Amino acid sequence: MGAPLLSVLLVSWNTREQTRQCLESLASTADPDLDYEVVAVDNGSSDGSADLLADQPRVRLIRNNHNTGFAAAVNQAYRRANGQLILLLNSDIRFHPGALSRMVDHLRERPDVAGVSPLYLNPDGTFQQHYVQQPSFTATIALVTALRRLPGFRQALHRFQMRGEDFSRPRQLASGSCMLLRRAVLGQQTIFDETFPVYWNDAVLARQLDQAGHQLWMLPDAVVTHSRGASCRLLGPTIRFRHLLGSLVGYLRLTQPRHRLPVFRAALLADHLVKRLFGRSVQLGLGDLLAALRGDVGPLPDGDTRDWVVVFSRTRWSVDGHSTVLGQLAPGQRLLFVDPPGRRPRWRCEVTPIGSAAWHAVAPTALPLGDSVPLVNWINRRIAAGALRGWLDRHAGARLLRLDDERARPVLGRLGEDELLPAAAPRPMERSGRG
Repeated sequence: MGAPLLSVLLVSWNTREQTRQCLESLASTADPDLDYEVVAVDNGSSDGSADLLADQPRVRLIRNNHNTGFAAAVNQAYRRANGQLILLLNSDIRFHPGALSRMVDHLRERPDVAGVSPLYLNPDGTFQQHYVQQPSFTATIALVTALRRLPGFRQALHRFQMRGEDFSRPRQLASGSCMLLRRAVLGQQTIFDETFPVYWNDAVLARQLDQAGHQLWMLPDAVVTHSRGASCRLLGPTIRFRHLLGSLVGYLRLTQPRHRLPVFRAALLADHLVKRLFGRSVQLGLGDLLAALRGDVGPLPDGDTRDWVVVFSRTRWSVDGHSTVLGQLAPGQRLLFVDPPGRRPRWRCEVTPIGSAAWHAVAPTALPLGDSVPLVNWINRRIAAGALRGWLDRHAGARLLRLDDERARPVLGRLGEDELLPAAAPRPMERSGRG
């Protein structure tokens, strides 16, 4: 039996349900006579993703015992692939009918085109702008600082994001989330530069192909739905932003004159200090920021990547009083239960496990009288949020914030939360929480 026409390279990391849907849509969109293989790499998932892949037809599975990163896993799959065409496919993609066939046919009809990407839709059916364009230096600063609010920076960012552009016709564009490429335009052993483990590797690839004179196109009649960031979300906001920023520094080293990198670093440090001065939330602590500005993205997490449901309660934790909170957790979630501030000052932040899926936090209380003095409550909550964020930053997982105590509203935006959940209704006869 000869080599298949198409090799699909799929990287999996704790996205079992999205991976299942992706493979089902792939099977349904492919023509019956299309000869293809799937080379999947599971990066040490803990949610059963690898076992799911092992049971799928057409899938050749490579199991990694730890998270090697997206770029390294793609290269690992590529070295096992046999196809003349290579499809880079994220596990959060779902093909619409005929999408893959349209992409394959375009490369058959256009020998001058090196690769194609589809039109992306959000899960709600709206258009998703998800394409790679080389950013200007001004746009890179706007992307990661509050300077995006100034007109010149805002315009540069919008040009990079291609806002208002026409995507109803084929055009030269690229996207690494679902990109079909001719093997002949790629290297023998690698596709992505592994010094960009999560972010900006697709931009580097698109730049390399463009410099070699290869065209990458987007086809509006090849449609996919993209959940966007299914695995990256699991990293948690601190790890995620450090990888984004650290890899952006590496991208600037490749693409910009040397004198511009100090300017970029100065802009980021000034942005950080001004936000701290005015009490605004920052995405990284100073240590992580300085490391990222050196191009150090830090390690990728292994092990538990379940979402955190962070609950600020009106009352202290008790097994009898809060067992329902544990029962409300969905599969793939962990609870961080935060007691209300105590009456007496304390500076220690204690987080202790109370089960396999729950942790109990007693945050610092800087000042007394927080129950009766709003300013004191604000100070106590802000200090508590900083301590809890420090703990969360050391643990992977998206953060879902729930404020069952209205007095905890000063923590909003201080925990790097991904989502704000509706507060639980007060229980009958529930007393106001006091320490």
